[in-house]
Amino acid sequence: MSMLDWLTGGGLTAQAQALYETIVAVGRRPQLFGQGRAPDSFNGRFEVLTLVASLALIRLQAEPDQKRLAAAFTDILFRGFDSGFREAGTGDLSVPRKMKQVAQEFYGRLNAYAGALQPEAPANALAEALARNIWPDGADRAFSTPLAASVRATAAALAAQPAAGMSVIESWPLGREF
Repeated sequence: MSMLDWLTGGGLTAQAQALYETIVAVGRRPQLFGQGRAPDSFNGRFEVLTLVASLALIRLQAEPDQKRLAAAFTDILFRGFDSGFREAGTGDLSVPRKMKQVAQEFYGRLNAYAGALQPEAPANALAEALARNIWPDGADRAFSTPLAASVRATAAALAAQPAAGMSVIESWPLGREF
């Protein structure tokens, strides 16, 4: 049991784990991947998982009393990234360097998505951020526009409910409409 679990009676880690499992399930929705959608590849799945995790963190950061949950969730998320690299065959000596790069990329995307979701952001800012991150090679980016609409609807749905509701997969409309 970690010190944080001991201080919080173990509930915080359980909440963060439940949120992580929901984020992974949403990020694996098959409607988000394939021809004309996000690439069904390691990088494509990383980008979609990063997008979904960013939406969760944006929602948690909107409530000052959710900072500890956001930190616990982020810790579990990054342990998942680390595990994924190791399972994909990344050597033990390369993992720390990869994790540093992943952290930079993750927080860059989180900031880009948070900024693009602000009411004063240009209407196409979110679609452009998604296109830049999910299709960096310039492949067919047409899906970025409907995906941006789905992301906005999901952000609004999450904002309209208590943060604890994010651990329920039905509270995540992202990708269901495709």
